[in-house]
Amino acid sequence: MTDVTQLLLQGPLDAATLMTRLEISQASLSRLIAAQPQVLKYGRARATRYALLRPVRESHRFPLWQIDDRGTANKAGQLYCIWPVGSCLVEDHHRNWHYFDGLPWYLGDMRPQGFLGRTWGCGCARQLGLPEDIRHWNEDHLLIALASCGSDLPGNWLVGQHSYQQWLQQSVPEPVARQEKKYAYPLLAQRVLTGEDTGSSAGGEQPKFTCYAQWQEDEKAHLLVKFTPAQRNDNSQRWGDLLRAEALALQLLAENGIAAAEASIITAENGQVFLDVVRFDRVGEQGRRSLVSLETVQAEFNGTQQRWPQALQDLLAQKKITPEDAKRGTLQWAFGRLIANGDMHSGNLAFFHTSQRLTLTPAYDMLPMSLAPNSAGYMRDTIPVIELDTTVPGGIWQQALMLAQQYWQIIASSEAWSEGFRQLAEEMQRALKTLAVQIGRMA
Repeated sequence: MTDVTQLLLQGPLDAATLMTRLEISQASLSRLIAAQPQVLKYGRARATRYALLRPVRESHRFPLWQIDDRGTANKAGQLYCIWPVGSCLVEDHHRNWHYFDGLPWYLGDMRPQGFLGRTWGCGCARQLGLPEDIRHWNEDHLLIALASCGSDLPGNWLVGQHSYQQWLQQSVPEPVARQEKKYAYPLLAQRVLTGEDTGSSAGGEQPKFTCYAQWQEDEKAHLLVKFTPAQRNDNSQRWGDLLRAEALALQLLAENGIAAAEASIITAENGQVFLDVVRFDRVGEQGRRSLVSLETVQAEFNGTQQRWPQALQDLLAQKKITPEDAKRGTLQWAFGRLIANGDMHSGNLAFFHTSQRLTLTPAYDMLPMSLAPNSAGYMRDTIPVIELDTTVPGGIWQQALMLAQQYWQIIASSEAWSEGFRQLAEEMQRALKTLAVQIGRMA
């Protein structure tokens, strides 16, 4: 007779399947299951299933918490590692069970990625004996890292007792005073470039750090801070132009009623440019909000990675988002196209995840990345060719065009940007005049 645990190595099964394959009665199956502590029974009535628990570093159960916007932890369920390798079961706080082929999709954006994610992942690897290259991490590696040192990651989830204990013992850092930023920020930038952990992980490849600092008047906020190299050269000047351009894009969107992250520019005495961006996954001193990227959402609900407009329409058809959010996300994408943002991948659009329906976050990472120096240091001195997506309605292109025309006009006429960047802005203005003819004819 085949042992029940051998059958469950392939994944959860119901009682009828087990009885058929084992050729035993319900009573015999019940006795067999009772004698196997590593077999987990879950679900109710006809939905009852049996799974084989799988220890990961000697533990198969990991409690889950979510931190609310007041900074209070709320029990969110239990995660059980089961066979086959990488899969898991989650019993949520309503006592409902959910099976996942990997880790739950809503934890996907806690996977280390980008500049700070790589720094965090390397620290975890050294501490926990994981592969040094985070690209080689499997689901078990990620779970071990989240459960051991995941107390301050993007979003509001905590995985495992140890990370929960770490979070509970954390004190609010002393905020960086506004007048101290131009002195403190170069030191924080230098530390992050030499590999020291200077805050919680956030995606993207551009050098950055996180901090808690004074924002407006007496207001304090958790910030994501991007910065230029300390060396003064053409590349650092271009990155300074781009950071100023990002601050302008977010400001312009907000002024026109389109939700966008708050941002401001700090220039240090050594000439380094810093971009403060208020994090919207943090609330007040200790509050947090749950975030999921479009990349993660598409992997779970759409199955394929698409451009923002198409992905948003798919999510709208599934009633995962509202028509208003679908329209706003599409407008952000169209605006991004017209300001030469060639980096609008699925990680640069996100949603608050507080219920079955997703809510679009404020815009972020909106800048002319097509004009950025590449990894070899090459810096383009001409504008890219911009093509219009005809699946996007003409009315949205018209709105985006008005914003983009204002955007490039401000840059072209302001000495805050370098002469070379202002010339590119003038070229973009001429290109938009040509595109305006096409847009005017669109339905």
